Amino acid sequence: MNYLSVETLTKSYGERVLFENITFGISRGQKVAFIAKNGTGKSTFLKILAGKEGYDSGNVVFRNDIKIGYLHQTPEFEDKHTISETIFKSTSAEIEAIKEYEKAVLNPDNNEQMQQAFEKMDALQAWDYEIRIKQILGQLNIHDLDRKIGELSGGQLKRIALAQVLIEEPDFIILDEPTNHLDLDMIEWLEDYLSKENVTILMVTHDRYFLERVCNEIIEFDN
Repeated sequence: MNYLSVETLTKSYGERVLFENITFGISRGQKVAFIAKNGTGKSTFLKILAGKEGYDSGNVVFRNDIKIGYLHQTPEFEDKHTISETIFKSTSAEIEAIKEYEKAVLNPDNNEQMQQAFEKMDALQAWDYEIRIKQILGQLNIHDLDRKIGELSGGQLKRIALAQVLIEEPDFIILDEPTNHLDLDMIEWLEDYLSKENVTILMVTHDRYFLERVCNEIIEFDN
């Protein structure tokens, strides 16, 4: 099942041609590493595929019924938002139920609110989803969800962006340097997570060991 088709894709900045007439496809279940020399436009290429940047000519076509996640190399968020507001900006019914449940837990004396939250979690079978979210946040050392984004370092922001992508469970994940700012334990956990999850991946990474553990295909820019 084809998830992505790229046909004769060309991108330039003024007279400088980054790449031209690039054609390839990625099918469901493929985990693809994208490699090239530094300065040849790898991050730009991923931004184009993620719909964050335009291109000169060609076509980028994703399968209509799939969810796409994108991890930017240097993610940017609203400084005034909290970690919780940033990570849980998804409007899925399960996320909304978990938000309501977490609020109810903070107000245990409000029996009616707690009962409604429990019933909603049960109806949506969101308990496993909540456990999975807490596992992702714990593994990436994200704990104080009320902290403001503006107080965080670049490494913390990258881990928050990664958590956001994983929590949303996309069918196709585009990852730009996913191991930046992760310690060894986090990298090993992410290797295991991406290797087992039934997702399709296209990623750029300088971590050759991580690439070899996760990916089963390589696309290389040449000349």
